[in-house]
Amino acid sequence: MLDVSTASFIPRKVTGPQEAAAVLAAEGAAIMTGLPDEETAVAMGRAIMGDRAVRCGTQFEATKESGRVEAMKMRAQPADRRGRKRDAGPAEERMVAHNDGFAFGDYAPDHLFLWCERPAASGGDSFLIDTTRLLDLLAADPGSTALAHFCRTVDIDHSEPNYPQGGFSPIVRRTPSGRFQGRHHPYLAPVEGPLESEHWTYVRAWQDAVVAARDSGPMFRVGPGEMICIDNYRVLHGRDGHSDPLRKVCSIWGWSQDAVAVPDGPLDIVVPRIPMAS
Repeated sequence: MLDVSTASFIPRKVTGPQEAAAVLAAEGAAIMTGLPDEETAVAMGRAIMGDRAVRCGTQFEATKESGRVEAMKMRAQPADRRGRKRDAGPAEERMVAHNDGFAFGDYAPDHLFLWCERPAASGGDSFLIDTTRLLDLLAADPGSTALAHFCRTVDIDHSEPNYPQGGFSPIVRRTPSGRFQGRHHPYLAPVEGPLESEHWTYVRAWQDAVVAARDSGPMFRVGPGEMICIDNYRVLHGRDGHSDPLRKVCSIWGWSQDAVAVPDGPLDIVVPRIPMAS
């Protein structure tokens, strides 16, 4: 079996916005320290994006209780015609590796800042997966070159159940600004049609590769006042399971001028309708 553990990585700690921006561009993620409150963390996210910043703000606070409420609302939503059903999962389970905002397609933020107010007493460690590295590993192995080719060239459905995005695109692509984008979340599916069954083989193989990278690579712990700064187009993220009701992390979404599309206002994760173009 192909070893994809090196696609997962521990980001470097940085001390200022310029260093963070440089490391983010080169390596896909960095950890900023010394951020005492949410307001300071949001301001730092905007400073890291610099002159190209368009929007930056807290999207949601990740706590065990907020996750429970969100999961309950999702469970009440019906399955779609393909049998897919939204499920946020309990805090005690290891997260599926994902890009934040995946439900919103092109309107997903290109920058993600995860500011930790209080880590879990135990568990809840973070992981990151560099999709550029994962794709390179797949492309270099004779047993998975077809999968790498599929990820680059075949359009699939990136929408969540019952919330279509209105179009299809490959798992991996170059955005109009030239940014690399590699995507993963629990609801990826082939486009419906005569090749659907064949394409499921590749979609599931990509999902298996991401799970293998997550479970074989390193995890790391983020402390109070630290913030993981992530290229949300390139790097998947998540956390290990935990049961601490006091753990609190703020998910701050940022859009720069390099983003494919920028929403005019807040996005609703529970009811993820695609915004109207401005």
